[in-house]
This record gives sequence, C-alpha cells and structure tokens, in this order.
Amino acid sequence: MKKRIIILLVLIVHLTNGLAAGKSVLSLFTDRDVYVSGETLLAKIYLPSDNLSRIVYLDMVNEQGIRISGVSLEIKKNQADGYLQLPDSLSSGSYLVRAYLKHTAHQLKVIREIKISNRFDGLEKMNQMNRVECSSVVQTRNTAKIEIANVSPVYSAGSQIHADVEINRDLLDSIDGDLFVSIAQMDPSFESVAFFEKSSSAESGLVEKKGIVISGTVLNRKTKKPTSGITVYFVVPDSIPGFQYYKTQSDGRFYFMLDKYCGSVDAFVECFREIPTEPLTIKLDELYAESGSLPRYNKQQITEELRNSILRNVDAVTFQKVFNQPKLRFHDVGKQAPDSYPYYGEVSCTVDPQLFVDLPDFTEVSRELLHGVKFRNYNNEPTMQVFNNPMRNYFDEMPLVLLDGIPIRDLNIIKGMGSTDIDRVDICLSERFYGNLRFPGVVAIYSTKKDYSRLTESDQLIHLKFETVQVPYSLEVSENLDSNIPDLRQVIYWNPTVTKNSKILVDCRASSVIGLYKLVVRGRLIDGTLISTEKQLEVK
Repeated sequence: MKKRIIILLVLIVHLTNGLAAGKSVLSLFTDRDVYVSGETLLAKIYLPSDNLSRIVYLDMVNEQGIRISGVSLEIKKNQADGYLQLPDSLSSGSYLVRAYLKHTAHQLKVIREIKISNRFDGLEKMNQMNRVECSSVVQTRNTAKIEIANVSPVYSAGSQIHADVEINRDLLDSIDGDLFVSIAQMDPSFESVAFFEKSSSAESGLVEKKGIVISGTVLNRKTKKPTSGITVYFVVPDSIPGFQYYKTQSDGRFYFMLDKYCGSVDAFVECFREIPTEPLTIKLDELYAESGSLPRYNKQQITEELRNSILRNVDAVTFQKVFNQPKLRFHDVGKQAPDSYPYYGEVSCTVDPQLFVDLPDFTEVSRELLHGVKFRNYNNEPTMQVFNNPMRNYFDEMPLVLLDGIPIRDLNIIKGMGSTDIDRVDICLSERFYGNLRFPGVVAIYSTKKDYSRLTESDQLIHLKFETVQVPYSLEVSENLDSNIPDLRQVIYWNPTVTKNSKILVDCRASSVIGLYKLVVRGRLIDGTLISTEKQLEVK
C-alpha cells in the first residue's frame, strides 16, 4: 500500500512539473533557417503565461558570442514579434538568434541556430559548415487538428496562392492567444531547431512591467567605489523634454524607465556632484544580456541542394537591392500627446530672439531680451541669476539652466549663442519644485539646430542613441511592387498575429524566386504545448 502511494505521489509531482514546464515555455521561431547578408530576419516569440514583463529582447550573436544586433519588442498576449536587420558585411557562417527577458536572462534564454551566407563570399564556396549540438530542444507537436487545404504542390512564378486553414473546434478552444502563419522558402537539407540555454544563477534583474529599464551605477572615479547621494538626470530632448531623476543610495545604483517611446531616440544621462572636487563617473548597464555559455558545434557537409538554393538567394538579394524592393512596411504609431507644460511647470514668459535685432552672444541676448535674467561673463567665468518675482529680488543660487531640455552647469556652453542660434527661451521667475528637486528659477534654452554639438560627452554626461520598443511593421505585399520588375521575395506571407478562428484564409502571390516553400501554421495551447502544421509547395 505504502509503495503504491509513493508511486502515485511521484506521478503527481511529475505531472505537475510537466504542466508547469509547459506553462512556462519560452519559444522562438524565425521565418527561415538560411539567410543572405543584408536581408531581414523575422521572428515570433511565445512568452510564459505567468510573465509580468512588457518587454522581451531579441538579439543575434556569432559563434564567438559577439553581439551583432539586438532589438526590444513589446509583449502582447504573452507573445511578441519583430525583426533583425542582418548587416551586409556579415561573414558566412553560423549565428545564434536569442530571445529572453531581462530579469531572467541569466537563468533562461531560447536560442535558434541560423546560417548566413555573405553575398560576396558565401557558404556555397565551402564544403562544410558548423552545426550546433543541443540537447534541451524546444518541442513542437505536429497536429492533425489543423488542416491546410486547397494548396497545390506546384505554382508558377507570380501566380496567386489561396489556401484554407481549418481548425478543429475542440482544438480551437484550447489555443492560447493568436496563431501565426507564414509561407517562406525552405531547404530540406538544413532545418534548425530552437533550444534552451539554462543556468542555476541566482542573479536577476528588474521586471520591466511598464517599459524598458535603463540602469547603471555612479562611481567615484578615483576609488572606483559606488557613490551615494548623487542626483542622476535622464533626459529625452524634445519640444517638451522627457525628464526623470534618481538619487543614488549606498550601492550607487540608478534606474530609469522608458514607457512612452517607440523607435529611435536620443537620450542623455548625467550626474551632478554636490562637492565640486569629487570626481564621478557613470557606468551604464548593458541593455542586452551577456553571451553566456556557447554551444558546441560539429561539422556537416553542405549539400548540393543547399548550395544551389544559396546561389539563387544571393542573386535575388543582390537584385532586390538594385531595384530597391522593400521587405517591410512600417506603421505609423502616432505620437503621444505631450504634457501641457514641461516638467519645470508653466513658464513666466517665452522669448523668441529671432523676432528681434540680431545679437552676437548670450550676454547681449540676456541684456536686451531676457528680462529678469542676469547673465554676466567676468574673466571667462559666466554666472547667471534669475529674478524671484514673489520675493521681488534675485535668487542667490544659479537657476536650473537647460539646453534643449538637458541640464547644464557650465555656462561657457551657452555664452557664445547669439539670437540666430536660439529658437526660444522659457523663463520661470519663481521657485519651482519637481519631486524632491528645488529649482531657484529656470532658464530653458532651445537651439535652432538641436544637434547637441555644444554638449561634450564626459564621465558625467553620456549621450545615448538607441532603439526603444521596435516600430510595428508588416510584410510588404507583392501588389505594391513594380509589375515590370521581378518579385524577389523569399518570404511571401507572414502574419504573426492571426486571430484564432475555425477557418482562416491565406491569400498571397508566389514570388519570382524558384524553389521549395513551406506554409506553416503555429500556435500555443493553454497548457503551454506548442503546435504546428505545415505543407510544402514549389515555385517553378
């Protein structure tokens, strides 16, 4: 009896662990397995059902673990999709595409091996290639409950493809979230699998519940030790600049969150020392995960079929570039409505120097136009004071001085700015507060060029130019391509967010690139099981 109970308990634990593993699945799929340098890689990621993060990272490293590119993707319905642009200069060989969450990147990543052939010195010139040895493979179950109908085995180039995807009602109720459907070129002699990189590391980062987290440490430049009590600013310049601040604790750490931005942004991180003689430096954390442990490789012969397929694709990609055929269409996400006032509040007055006579420098601009602002330049040591309207006298301290929304302490940066260099000046003639920060007046200068060339990077001022959440996209369709030019797409259908339905219609046009293609339907069940159905076709 006792033995039966033990066996039953073991089975229950095993079943529970199996379901937990299923529900915590992290999986990654790419549109193809073999690419040509200069192409675009499309990816679909499934996230754990209990995931709390809004951001997932997709990047690519080479066999040595050196990162080639990376993007941040927004998670919706525990899924995400995005793309990586493959540099034209990439050498031929094996690469690893990885997906992971920042707070668990040290414990778990899902990785997919791809091959890239350089357009000018490709894989077709090699006899062998490296293949990844992997044991913890992400399992996908083929299901007969998704049927792909009305697909011909052969299509002529440019002909119309109409396919019906029919899903069994029992299965439909078990599908979690969206499906994704793709038709892309394939080669039977090379098919990659996704596998896990797991670690028992206890290290973990912040859960990015609302957006991308930018973090780092303020150190004493001489001692290399963390410094507490330092105010760190994070600014995204704009007509109304985005602004955050953080006061470091004993560990010297700071954290900022980007939750309102999409695409490429300029940002500045800077710290100010209360003790002028204390040398400080900012050390930013890497946005992407480290290379971690790399898989082992073994040699495999390159088949004649793969060699011929690569040659065709190299020609197709080359002509795509000649004809400037876009692969993706980017969607306008719209700009979030700005706040009514900048973070320093409603201004006392705004001055446009270009409406007046031309003035050569900031001394003349302030004297003639900026009433309530006292700017003096004695012995090349400029000072500034702002009139305190409520108290009817000047503040003793220097006001908050901004150049294009970026706080500055060194007034030599602006002293040479004349009226032609300045778009507008916002002035606050009273004490202002932002959180725990106190500003004895504000002078916000907005330049005409907005190229930040007057700001010099240093240990205490870092200029970042990086991609925030990737801009939404869709695959460019053949109907939008010039009919007089051959259609050279290797991916002819890609829809990563198909609403589940008992019947799904797939309409597209075959490209001019001959070869084998694969129509794939993928999804995930509520218990975490990955499912797929596929059908092969040929374009002649």
